Amino acid sequence: MKSTEISPSARALKNSQPEEFDLVILGGGTGSTVAAWTFAGEGKRVAVVDREYIGGSCPNIACLPSKNIIHSAKVVDYFRRSKEFRIAHDGFTIEMSGVRDRKRKMVVGLNEMYMGNYRKTGAEFILGTGGSLLRELWRGCTP
Repeated sequence: MKSTEISPSARALKNSQPEEFDLVILGGGTGSTVAAWTFAGEGKRVAVVDREYIGGSCPNIACLPSKNIIHSAKVVDYFRRSKEFRIAHDGFTIEMSGVRDRKRKMVVGLNEMYMGNYRKTGAEFILGTGGSLLRELWRGCTP
């Protein structure tokens, strides 16, 4: 889920006034967010800049969502093998919309947790790219 779809506190880099940070981290993956929360918790003004996803790709489109769907597939496999486990049933159906909704709810929950930690520690999450950030920094440095 893209950060703007889930959190109004994630803000865009564009059209912002010059700001000062003690630390700016490019990329919002797990290592970056943990570092940001740690330094912000120590009183530093910290910003994490990512082009699209809160927490990086792992909790949004890669590792965790795929494992969520794989778990659903394993449950289906158990149902198909139910006789092996001496479990009787009259059949079952797979509602893929429900499988997708389960995955989406997990992603939304993770994004809410990430943004809650940003708010709690005082770190900021900014939507943008490294190139945009460098242009803004350069613009702020030139007389």
